[in-house]
Amino acid sequence: MIGIVSYKDQTKEGDIRRLESPAVLSVPLSASLGKPAFPVVEPGERVLKNQLIGRADGIVSAHVHSPVSGIVLEIKTATNISGKSETFIVLENDFREEALQLSKSDIQTPRNFVNLLKDAGIVGAGGAQFPTHVKFPSDTGKLKTFIINGAECEPYLTADFTLMKNRYRELMQVVELIRKVYQPDKVVLAIEKRNKELRFVFELYREICSVKLLPDSYPQGSELQLIHSVTGMKLKKTQLPISKGVLVSNVGTLYGIYKAAFEGIPFTERVVTVSGDNLEGAGNYWVKVGTPVRHVLASAGKISGWDNCHVVLGGPMMGVEVHRLDTPVSKGTSGVLALEKRPLEAYNCIQCGYCVDACPMGLMPMQFAVAYRENDLKAFEEYRLGQCIECGACEYICPSNVPLIDSIKRGKQFILENHK
Repeated sequence: MIGIVSYKDQTKEGDIRRLESPAVLSVPLSASLGKPAFPVVEPGERVLKNQLIGRADGIVSAHVHSPVSGIVLEIKTATNISGKSETFIVLENDFREEALQLSKSDIQTPRNFVNLLKDAGIVGAGGAQFPTHVKFPSDTGKLKTFIINGAECEPYLTADFTLMKNRYRELMQVVELIRKVYQPDKVVLAIEKRNKELRFVFELYREICSVKLLPDSYPQGSELQLIHSVTGMKLKKTQLPISKGVLVSNVGTLYGIYKAAFEGIPFTERVVTVSGDNLEGAGNYWVKVGTPVRHVLASAGKISGWDNCHVVLGGPMMGVEVHRLDTPVSKGTSGVLALEKRPLEAYNCIQCGYCVDACPMGLMPMQFAVAYRENDLKAFEEYRLGQCIECGACEYICPSNVPLIDSIKRGKQFILENHK
């Protein structure tokens, strides 16, 4: 793991502001890893806020709810930020905020808890968007260690920090609920040392949740690295943590559970860090899912001259650059960053080995660039490309600016195409 300049100071202070709702939202139906939801509304139909508009299609899928009341303008197919075709439900906001609530049930059992997560469309808010109801077991005895991931190690991002600082009571309500339902042996909140002031915030809850201070290193917040730091276990990427009695949940995900369990509100908005270079309105905002990036940046005072910026959804290490400002915020969007473009020239690999030292998975990233250049499927498999978590530490540390992450992503696609 490596040390990275954090750039977090400009958004760590203050509470979470509410972003004004846009007039038109484009809500993605691929709200999770896995199969997209299918639409259950029609163009011209009026919907209420929190109404189900996309139903989960399969086990690894998630429901989608309307973030506003209004009219369904269209159901369209467009290219998403990953370059793949995706379906969006386009809503015209009537600003009347007429809302439904989830039906509340007595959450006494794991099965009822899992059903709540599914009904509310909760997914991993850290970026992966894995359906949370799939992670939690539906029976007792399996969950031994519950880890709250507060290690927000990406530069610029402070959405989780702000939730922990300003919404700690709500987060601890969810912890008490999980303890009641699953009776784990221990609950651990993992935070980085740079945020050690939060340890005193959670001191009142030490009987239900201990605090683990982690090094200020990247990618400390990655699930496998986090589990190792907290428990000492070394899991392979293909292993499910729950098979070892461990479950990790991101802070943002936990707050989504609070909204569903205690307020009857599904996952229709989230906290997003809006930051970058020379951004007057940098801060953390409540942003409705489906809000266009253009609207987010305009609200934060950055819309003119955006073409001289890299606009990134997520963090600068693992986030994805967007090239259209109508791209919407999704359930997994932890940040909207406007970063000034700077000239960067790539050179040939000098075999220094820095990328090997930086890789948290113990891989040899420079070999992936060679394998991609030579279309060498055998080399990709020999050097265990499938174990790569795409954290970007290798490219960050590379003195030759070799585009390693591009080779890695293209290499994984190459493997998929040749294994069909």
